[in-house]
Amino acid sequence: MGEMKPGTTVHIAIALITIFIPLSSSAEDYQYQYFHKKKRYTPFSDYIPKSRLHYQTVPHHLEDFYQLYRMKQYYNENDLRKNIERLQTALQCRFRHPSQALTKIESEREYVKYRNLMFMHINMLIMRNYLKIAHRYDKRNLYFYSVDFAEDIRNSLDVADTYYVEAIPYWEKAKHYALKASEIRITTDLGTIESERYAIITGETDFDRIIKTYRSRLQKKKNILSQAINKSGNKSQ
Repeated sequence: MGEMKPGTTVHIAIALITIFIPLSSSAEDYQYQYFHKKKRYTPFSDYIPKSRLHYQTVPHHLEDFYQLYRMKQYYNENDLRKNIERLQTALQCRFRHPSQALTKIESEREYVKYRNLMFMHINMLIMRNYLKIAHRYDKRNLYFYSVDFAEDIRNSLDVADTYYVEAIPYWEKAKHYALKASEIRITTDLGTIESERYAIITGETDFDRIIKTYRSRLQKKKNILSQAINKSGNKSQ
């Protein structure tokens, strides 16, 4: 090999520096003022910059999963089950920072009410989706020819009743959070959800009565079908 020309070493060193420096100099200047106010031990996930692409495309917080909720004009049972799963996941996630909430938050008390309203609303949505699935198995009316399919209809009604029962705990939780939210005498900008809260605490919306009515009617239909099955069994003997 020939001898290295004078100054070549310097040029190589400069080239290497220019390769690595942009990696640090081009990094974003993140604002950490928010974290200074937090407790001594802060989860590492809180320090992940919110401006990174994966934070915009991958759901992390309760609001993210809530915003995945969709109700098309024409939906099937699979759509309902997807919505239930997303909303159940939302209830297990922490909320966004108050500055990124779904409405303007101006005080800690307003943020507490906001969280209770969201818990209430999501539980209501899960309950309604379970009822929608139940309705798909609940035969509304029995006709004289329904006896020919009595066994299948009765099995379908059993499935419907299972989903009616599944809906009840979510209604109970919705009532619980509606009452907690009502303790804070602040009206948020979540107009529709505030109206939902008011309807619950005043008894205008009463799914205790509604679900009991559904199940009572279902039981009457099951009794009619059971009698029809017994009669047909006796005739065949």
